[in-house]
Formats: sequence, C-alpha cells, structure tokens
Amino acid sequence: MKVSALIPTFNRRGFVLRAIESALTQTVPVDEVIVVDDGSTDGTAEIIQERYANQVRLVRQANTGVSGARLRAIREASGDWVAFLDSDDEWVPDRNCVFTEAAKSLPSDVAWIFGDVRLVHDEGDAETIFSRFGLRLGGSVQVFQNSMSVQYPFQFGLLQASLIRRSTLLEVGAFDAGLNHSEDFLAGVQVACRCKFAAVQPVVTRMHRTSDLKGSSLDLAGRNSPDYYRARMMAYSLIQESGWEGRWGEFYAEAVRGLCKSLAAQGKGIRRTSLEQFRYGLTGKAIAFECAAVLGGPGMRLWQSIGRLSRGIRGQADTTHFEIGWNS
Repeated sequence: MKVSALIPTFNRRGFVLRAIESALTQTVPVDEVIVVDDGSTDGTAEIIQERYANQVRLVRQANTGVSGARLRAIREASGDWVAFLDSDDEWVPDRNCVFTEAAKSLPSDVAWIFGDVRLVHDEGDAETIFSRFGLRLGGSVQVFQNSMSVQYPFQFGLLQASLIRRSTLLEVGAFDAGLNHSEDFLAGVQVACRCKFAAVQPVVTRMHRTSDLKGSSLDLAGRNSPDYYRARMMAYSLIQESGWEGRWGEFYAEAVRGLCKSLAAQGKGIRRTSLEQFRYGLTGKAIAFECAAVLGGPGMRLWQSIGRLSRGIRGQADTTHFEIGWNS
C-alpha cells in the first residue's frame, strides 16, 4: 500500500516545519509528502522550499481556503491512502507503522482508520481525545459496524489522526463544498454514509492547542460561523436521506437556526434560509423561530435572549455538539 502525507498550510511559517519534520521522520516512511501552500504571504512557501526542496513536493496556489487546499492535495496525491496533517500539529514517530500494519488486516469496506490524539496545552499534554470523550476499543484494532457512532455526538476520527482511502474521498466529493470551517466533519459523515470506520489504540497525533496558536486558528475563528452551520446542515441532511435512524431531521433544523443567527449577526437576510428548518418536519420550536425570523436581526436577538434565560433556568447548557477547548 502507498501512503501520501498531505499538509495544507497558510501563513504558518513558524509552525509548519515541525509538522513536516514529523512526517519525514516516520519509523516506516510515507511514500510522499505533499505540502499545499494556499497563497501564504509570510514566507511559508519560501522556507519550505529552502529546507525541504528534495524531500517534499511543494504545491503553490492562490488562496482558496482550507477546503480548496485539502482537495488540491488529494488530487495531487498518488497514494492509495492519504493522511492529512494540519500545519500546526505533528505526528508521533510510529504513526505510519501503526496504520499500515492495521490496514493489512482490515476488510476492504473500511475506508477510514483513526487513532487517538494527544492534546497539547500550555499546561502540558496529559489528556487524549479517547480518554476525554470516553472511547474504549474492544481490541488493538476495532471495526465499527455503525460508522455514525464515531461521528456523532463527537467526531473521533479527526482528520489529522486518520488514514483514509483516497478513492473514497474523491467518490463522495469530500471538500468540494468550499467550506472554510467544519469541512472535516462533513467529510467524515460523507464517508461514514458509505463505508466502515476502524480505530487503533495508540496515540498517533499531537494536536497543539497552545495559546500562541489562537490568533491563527481557523477552528477557533470559525466556530459559530455560517460555514460551521452549513457543514452540519449538509451532513445531517445526508444522514437523514441515507436512512440512518436518529433525530437527524431535528439536528438539521437546529443547524438551520444556528445559520440564521450567524447570518443575522452579520446583518444578512435570513427569511429564505429560515424556511429550511421545515424540510424534515414541523415542530413548535420551528414555528416560534420562524416568527422571530420574520423580524430579522431584532427577532434573532430576542430569540437568543429567551434562549439564554431558558438555559439559565434549566441550569445547563446545550450539549448538542462537543468542541475541543482552548486555554482561556
């Protein structure tokens, strides 16, 4: 099997070299390392070319956003399997060894293999994703018969900790929606609707969430952005229409309401968008929200004020989605 390491980057001169080094120093080497520079203006491409001219393939393009960079990387790759690495994170040395050994024993309908992630904060790196969110495997390698169980309510198969069949990503149209946030969540759902997922026990990636990265984090800046909700609308709609059991129609409607609030905060119209919440059913909450949506921005502010009051009375926050937190 041939593995392509894919590193999209944008203005990460101070961090991307760490990511590249971790891909180049695997105990079992990957077959190629492709870095897609998405229009950096801080010298990122130049320092990569200077340091790694003979070791990585640098692809430079005008800025298209994170989805465009990921899709370009997939199209440039020649491997049967692709492994993404964000430019501010790093792989552990035996990551490729762990994945390639696991892949040899897995059935052909498994298209996505993921491992554990160690979270690196300013205070240290004692926490992992599996331990934090309670994933326990039944062996060194586990195939999930229900792929959606590791996609929601938490996406355990984080992109930078996974090995994915390249052909499957192309078949499902991953990253072609032009999203600048949650494109990885949507890609996971697209694959899960068609194929099986598997997991390995070891930590395979160190995900840096230190304070020096806050200013350039797309994940942090994009939370609650329109694309955050658009990705979820597309994902829940796909799950619903693929016949999976669950409250996916309700989740879709909730994502529509989130998109409306995000658009209204930007001063944009929401009347047509708000009607999308009725796609999979009619509820009292949807009707009440529609009444607020007719009022535009003031209605959204009123809706949010009522929501905060309601949560305060209940003494609990909405737990529909989990996020990987940053230090405050």
